[in-house]
Amino acid sequence: MIEVPPEIAASTLDQLDPPAWGPAPQDASSLVRRVHALRTVPLSELGIDDLRVLVAQDVARETLVPIAVDMLRGRPLLEGDLYPGDLLLAVLRVPEAHWSAHPEQLAALRECLARLDQEDPAYPVLGDDELKTAVARARSW
Repeated sequence: MIEVPPEIAASTLDQLDPPAWGPAPQDASSLVRRVHALRTVPLSELGIDDLRVLVAQDVARETLVPIAVDMLRGRPLLEGDLYPGDLLLAVLRVPEAHWSAHPEQLAALRECLARLDQEDPAYPVLGDDELKTAVARARSW
């Protein structure tokens, strides 16, 4: 489960980020169905991979990015269901304009990046160096 501020722990994204989306269309992909369903789950019941998916799909950015960054402060390579650092990579894909509008979140993200150690055995080795490239880009913001 993810760590959320107590004042919003019982709330859903449909409540915090209106309007409510309702059920996914009949012909929706499994990803779209999952995202629609996750918007109805209390934040305190979301898992790390749920958070990764929602951030990667740019859902409720104002609510979820600060939660994700706060969690990454303790463990930058926090892992959903894919690989160590998959949540970090989702956060690093958030548009630069978000970080410009939220310098305190950018400062916290930079703290996370400063803690990364490429010598850590858990550090993901992605064939296309996507994480390394995303980290370098974020450090330049």
